[in-house]
Amino acid sequence: MRKQLFTLLLTALLLSSSVISAQAQAPQYAQDRGVIQIGATTNLTLAIQSISGSSTTSFTLAPTIGYFVIPNLAVGGTISLSVQSQSAGNQSRTATTFGIGPAGTYYFADKNTALAPLVGAGLFFTTSEGSNAFDFEFIGGVNYMVSKNVGLTGFAFLSVGPREGATALGFGLRGAISVFLW
Repeated sequence: MRKQLFTLLLTALLLSSSVISAQAQAPQYAQDRGVIQIGATTNLTLAIQSISGSSTTSFTLAPTIGYFVIPNLAVGGTISLSVQSQSAGNQSRTATTFGIGPAGTYYFADKNTALAPLVGAGLFFTTSEGSNAFDFEFIGGVNYMVSKNVGLTGFAFLSVGPREGATALGFGLRGAISVFLW
């Protein structure tokens, strides 16, 4: 009986200390360790060339997920779907591109920061019309926390990837919205 009581008290003590420890380590702000970030990046591009009479429309949607492994460093992945339509005269062409890959983002933030600069990088596998490629992407921008759990991000990107006998280079601006779950 005495041994069972001792075991019960020891178990209760261990459980209560783990609960107290878990409370002490609970995330304190949106970019803290243990937070899950769910977001989406989108962009719409319209290009019209009056000289040749051609036009290009491109739309991309890229859901993302990240986990803050340490304060301010999110590691996760992105899936993207892009549709590009080109027309010139009476000819038109539409291409769909699918991409997936790991990414990491570092936020320069603390619990009192509403506006946090960020930098990030990713490696993406893309496929379009039977052609596959790997692209590296680098980003730099700013995240603005509109509430405790919702952030709006604007960033510049640079993507680089080898293609058949050449190197593809892309750059531009994007916007994103993220929800931070903690």
